[in-house]
Amino acid sequence: MKISWLTGILVASLTFSASAQTDITPGLLLDDAGYEQVPYQEIVTKEKLPSQVSFESFCPAVQAQGAYSTCTGFACGYYLRTILEAKSRQITAPTDINKLAFSPGYLYEKAKSDRDYACTEGVYLSKVFSILKEVGVVPFRHFPYPACGQQTVPVDAVASRYRIREYERLFNVQDEEPQKIYNLKKALAAGSPVVVGMVVPASFFFAGKVWKPASGDDPKDKRLKGHALCIIGYDDKRHGGAFRVINSFGKAWADGGFCWISYHDMARFTRYGFKIS
Repeated sequence: MKISWLTGILVASLTFSASAQTDITPGLLLDDAGYEQVPYQEIVTKEKLPSQVSFESFCPAVQAQGAYSTCTGFACGYYLRTILEAKSRQITAPTDINKLAFSPGYLYEKAKSDRDYACTEGVYLSKVFSILKEVGVVPFRHFPYPACGQQTVPVDAVASRYRIREYERLFNVQDEEPQKIYNLKKALAAGSPVVVGMVVPASFFFAGKVWKPASGDDPKDKRLKGHALCIIGYDDKRHGGAFRVINSFGKAWADGGFCWISYHDMARFTRYGFKIS
């Protein structure tokens, strides 16, 4: 049986040991001031939202970022942008979604600093979304992963075909939990997955089907690193109300690379939220 180029890459990427997951450097640089310069439309009137939303049927295969700090590229390019493309074309066959998947490495290479030779320093979410709008992103087949240090210029013309129109932030950093929860749910109910920037304690790396923070986990702990995640749905009836996420730690993490995070815990640990508009 012939194995496709992407299948081979995916098989290699999924040989990811759960015991080594704390060695991952999540890769989101925190910048509250920069985030709050992103356009924002305040929600004045709240409306009744559906009790459940899911974009899981449009997700590409779970991948692992491995030793690179590329979570932003995965959350924004490989997951969010791919899901939107699959949804717009109404493609739900996994093999077909994988064929149209977008490159996480291309976005990271465009957004990283000139001194980040090893792709381990991380980048800002606001910069990644700016690149999606101004430059675009290329399909995975044009810029396979990993590709740290690979030149992006040869495929920039391809990227321009896949630019987004606009993006906006979903809330302010200091907004109360109910506001963050509602705004995230409203964006999802409007028809699109969203990307969040969180701070993640050690318990996150060993999440089960539901991430339950340890008793001492504190989002105000300045030692915590930032991590980007794509939220692909929510369900009011699961776990007291929870968001469904897809992560870039491989299939050994949580529930095959997916996880439920309660509304409360998501709002507590999330600093930033973005949607494509």
